[in-house]
Amino acid sequence: MPQLFLTDDIVFSAHCPEGKDQELYWDYAITANGQVRNGSVSGLGLRVTALGHKSFVHAFEFNGRRRRKVLGSTTLYSVASARLAVIARGQQLEVGKDPDLERVDTRRKHFMTVREGIDQYWESHLSTLSEKYRDSFTTFVASWLKREPRAVTRRGKNRRGYKDFGTMFADRPIAAIKPLHIEEFLKQFTSHYVFNNALQHVLAFYNWAIRMQLVDMRNPCSPIRPRKLIRRRRDYTTEQIRQIAAHIFYPVLAAPPEIDNLSGFAKRDMALVKIRVEGANEQMLELCNYMGILFLTMARPSDLNSAKFEHFDLEKLIWHKHNTKGIKLSRALYEYSFRSVPIHSRAAEMVQAQRLRWPEAELVFPSHTDSTQKRDNFRKGLARFKALPGVPDYFQLYDLKRIAISLMLTGQGVSHEAISHYVDHKGNLETTMIYDLGLVDPLRPVTERLGVLLGVG
Repeated sequence: MPQLFLTDDIVFSAHCPEGKDQELYWDYAITANGQVRNGSVSGLGLRVTALGHKSFVHAFEFNGRRRRKVLGSTTLYSVASARLAVIARGQQLEVGKDPDLERVDTRRKHFMTVREGIDQYWESHLSTLSEKYRDSFTTFVASWLKREPRAVTRRGKNRRGYKDFGTMFADRPIAAIKPLHIEEFLKQFTSHYVFNNALQHVLAFYNWAIRMQLVDMRNPCSPIRPRKLIRRRRDYTTEQIRQIAAHIFYPVLAAPPEIDNLSGFAKRDMALVKIRVEGANEQMLELCNYMGILFLTMARPSDLNSAKFEHFDLEKLIWHKHNTKGIKLSRALYEYSFRSVPIHSRAAEMVQAQRLRWPEAELVFPSHTDSTQKRDNFRKGLARFKALPGVPDYFQLYDLKRIAISLMLTGQGVSHEAISHYVDHKGNLETTMIYDLGLVDPLRPVTERLGVLLGVG
C-alpha cells in the first residue's frame, strides 16, 4: 500500500499492479520525488481496482473497530474536496459521532452486516434508554459495546460467558439471518428467563431494522416462541403481613456486648464483635427505613433508589417523584412534568432519619462506597430480615408494593381509582388489580354473617 502525497495528476495516472484485485494509495506528506508537502490528511486513500475504477476512501476507527468508507468516485471528487470531506468526518469522530449514522447507501442498505446494523441501532436508538437495559443488550447482542464494570464482584466472576448474537453472526448480512440462525443462537441458554431475555433483545433489534427500512423481510424471531415461565405465587396471610409490618416499623436490634469489664485480647476480640453488631444494627435500621417508605408510599424500589432529599417536602408531606413518567402536559411527545403524591408522616420521619445519616449526600439512599451513586443492594440486611420470625423466605422488596395495594383494595373506604392514580397506573384498574394478592381474612365477616343468617351461630 504506497504512501505518497496525493495530487490530481497522481490520481489520473494511478493504476493497479498486475496480479492484484485493487491497490490503495494513502495520502502522505512526502511526494513521489521525496519532497515534503503540507496539507495531507491522515485516513484519506485512493483505491484503484484491476478494472480501472478509481474512488476515494476514508479509513477510521469508531467504537474500537476499524472501518473503511468509500467517499465516492474520482469523477465526483477532486483530491482537495476529498480532503475536506475527510476533515469534516474527522470532526464528527472527535465528538464521538458516527459520520455514517444519518447516511444510508441505498445500493448497500439491504447488504448491511449484522454488526454494522447493531452499531447503528446502538447509536440512534439505545443511547436514550436506561443503563440497565443497555448492559443487558450488550451481554446478549453486542459484547464489544459493553462498558467496563466499576468493580469486579463475586457474581461477575461466576457469570457464565455467552456468545453474543453480534459476534456469532457479525459479518453476515442482516437480511440473511433466518429463524434457524436465531435457534442456533438461543440454543446456548438453558434458563427460561435468560432465553426469553436474549430473544427479546434480538426481536427488538430486527423490529427497529424493519421500521428503518434497512431490511424488507419478516422478523426472523417471530416464529420462535418464548419459553413458558411458571412463577411461584408469593402469597401472604394477614398474620404474616402484621409480622412484616411490625419488624419494619418497630425493628428489633441485637444488643452489643459490654467490653468495659474486659481487658487484653478478650477485650479486643469482643470489641470486634461489638463493631460487627453495631454495623448490622445500622444496616437493619437503614433497610427498615427503605422498606417503610416503600410500604407507606406503595412505590417501586426503582422510584426510591433515584429519590433525592430535595424531592421531599417534609413540612407539607409531599414527594415530588421526578423519575416517573409523570403528568402529560400537552399533546407533544414526551412532554411531561414530575408527579407529586402525599406521604405519611412516618415516611417523612424515615426520610429525615436518612438525612441525619447522610448529611452531605443528595440521594436518600446512596451507595456506602460512593455517595453520588445509588444504593445497589440490601443483600446482607435483607437476609437477616428474612430470618426474623413470621417473614417467609420468598419475601422480596417489591412485594411491599403488592401488599400495600392489596390492603387498600379490601374495602378501606378509598376508591380503587384513587389507588390506581396514586401508584401511577393512571386510573387503569386492570393494571392495579394485577397487584391484588386476594387476601382471605378481610372476607371472613361475609361467611360469618352468612352463618348467623342461616342460624348456625
